Amino acid sequence: MKRPGERLNELLNSNQFTYPELQKMFWTLTLDQFFIFFISMLSTAMVSSVGEAAIAAVSMVGTVNGMVSLMFTSLATGGAIVVARAKGSGDALELRHAIGEVTGLCGAVSLVLSLLLYAGADVLVRLLYPRVEPLLVEYAVRYMRMMAISFIPFSIFNAVFNIFRNLGDTRSSLLLTIVINVSHLLLSLLFINILGLGVTGSGLSYIVARTLGMGLALVWLLRVHNTYAVRGRDFFRFRPQVTREIASLGAPIAMESLLMQGGMLLVQVYLARLTTTDLAAHAVSNSILNLYNTTAGALSALAGTVCGQCYGAKRYDLTRRYCDSLIRIGRFVLLGTVLVLYPLTPLLLKLYRASDAGRHIIYTALTIGAAGMPLFWCNGNIPAMVLRVAGDAVFTGAVSVAALALCRVVLGYVLAIPAGLGVPGIWIALVCEWAIRGLAFHLRMRGDAWLHKKD
Repeated sequence: MKRPGERLNELLNSNQFTYPELQKMFWTLTLDQFFIFFISMLSTAMVSSVGEAAIAAVSMVGTVNGMVSLMFTSLATGGAIVVARAKGSGDALELRHAIGEVTGLCGAVSLVLSLLLYAGADVLVRLLYPRVEPLLVEYAVRYMRMMAISFIPFSIFNAVFNIFRNLGDTRSSLLLTIVINVSHLLLSLLFINILGLGVTGSGLSYIVARTLGMGLALVWLLRVHNTYAVRGRDFFRFRPQVTREIASLGAPIAMESLLMQGGMLLVQVYLARLTTTDLAAHAVSNSILNLYNTTAGALSALAGTVCGQCYGAKRYDLTRRYCDSLIRIGRFVLLGTVLVLYPLTPLLLKLYRASDAGRHIIYTALTIGAAGMPLFWCNGNIPAMVLRVAGDAVFTGAVSVAALALCRVVLGYVLAIPAGLGVPGIWIALVCEWAIRGLAFHLRMRGDAWLHKKD
């Protein structure tokens, strides 16, 4: 019988990448994801210390903020795919121009979207949640406007971050993650816990930390680690051909993200029929599950980097092979993650000041999520990333949105409201969604249509 190391060498070695290279990238990406999710979890815990009204308000507008954020994040993702392909092709000038255009385009789009969100915050919150308490409305509007301001620097940071990640420069992306997230944590501690600014403090921490992150990202790209010869003027150079390619990849992803967040908004709307305790418990459960997603996010990011470069080099056989290998390895990685973190759930729950009823809901939801992750997450998410880098984002988006509508919106509503399961019903629907996505993507990747070969 082959040893695990020998089997991993067999699955991951090729003339494009070696197992040691991919192993190094994976662990760096895992640290990257850990900083993002763990510090986000701590920040949620800090907001929860203000009271259930504060955490419920943040949860209410989280989906709306996510819709706007994911629009320019999708654009950055599409652009990063162009960057990865350019590196795979070996065209240094094309790579430089792609980096500049992605960064500049993300900044311009986020400026427009952020201004619209800021101006329409009050109307939007009152329209979506007409029956919630006045205090929740006040908190939600204030938080939404502050997040809108923070999106402008974050979009530029996010573009540079995704570029480094898809180029395989995981050390640079890790450094940027550490700086922005540690800054956010320390500022949250200052504004929320020391100065007692509550929801306002949470919003301020995002604004200041994301501005610092943007500054470091630009300095790092242009001055400190500029191995790609990028210049400031490249941010304002928009060639129609490259812009169209970025848009053709980013637009389907953006549409998918918009529709996905729209579905999540519907979930929040019917969740509003439940109690403030339920809303807060759902937000805390999602926050802790993000920590479980540390290795899952690393696997997905690794698939985008590796398969994007293989596809850019027209190594379609290798693109498919790495997708299959990462799914197979990922199941064991997520099983190990759950076995390590799930027993720590009671300890993690001590970070939050939830009521006894809230803790019971959180624990039940996390149990459902932890059981489903090793079985279904990889099949439902890793192929989606590979299909996107191959330009098959329309199919990916259609499947993702259909699965969301069928499971989390329809099935989730039935289980949560008429069936009376509350928040755990939504989490059962989430696991069903992963399973349906996995089946659809498996059937798609059995053929060759998704490759969109150009030769």
